[in-house]
Amino acid sequence: MERRRIHILCLKPEICSLIKKGLNFSDYSISCSQGDDITEESVLKFDEKIDCLILDKDIDAGLREKIKNKFENIAIICLPSLDSENNFRSGVKNMSEPLRLSELAEYINSIFKN
Repeated sequence: MERRRIHILCLKPEICSLIKKGLNFSDYSISCSQGDDITEESVLKFDEKIDCLILDKDIDAGLREKIKNKFENIAIICLPSLDSENNFRSGVKNMSEPLRLSELAEYINSIFKN
């Protein structure tokens, strides 16, 4: 069975590492863009095939919109405290605060059960 691909866009490397460790299941391949690597140019050029995107709350609002538009056909999980202006868009899940890895893992598992 092919492993599901999850990509994390997170400004803080320690959050990315925590999520990667918390989701270290044999079913998932997890990659991460972090810190200064997250730019409009890098997002627009991003061409990896992914099944799910985890999006950091601290990414600039304008860039978040461009990211959501680029990846509109996959599940997007927004980390805690992310503005909820797109809370009703299909495929976007806003996580509660504080972030609980068990809740994140549960939601990811539910995405891929379909």
